[in-house]
Amino acid sequence: MVTEGLIRMTAEQPYYPQQLPSVVPPQAPTNGMAVAALVLGILGIAPLAVIFGHIAARDIRNNPPQSGHGMAVAGLVLGYVVLAVWAILILLLIVLIGVSSTGATS
Repeated sequence: MVTEGLIRMTAEQPYYPQQLPSVVPPQAPTNGMAVAALVLGILGIAPLAVIFGHIAARDIRNNPPQSGHGMAVAGLVLGYVVLAVWAILILLLIVLIGVSSTGATS
């Protein structure tokens, strides 16, 4: 008789599974200087890409909740590559001007 009462109680009370709230951690904000460094590096504006890249990397290192370190590094790499290409082109231009000016006087 006791078991009939237990069965009846569980049959009368429906079981509702508890829904656990989904916990989504807040996303860290992206550093704006890192985005600017990447965009300027892609556009080939090397001096500003290098400056913004260094500022962004320092800010991200000092403020850990910020993201964008990869973009800052990519902007730095692109900026330095463009600066190296500019330096090589300027050196080639100087050499060509020097060769053409000495060849004309001989």
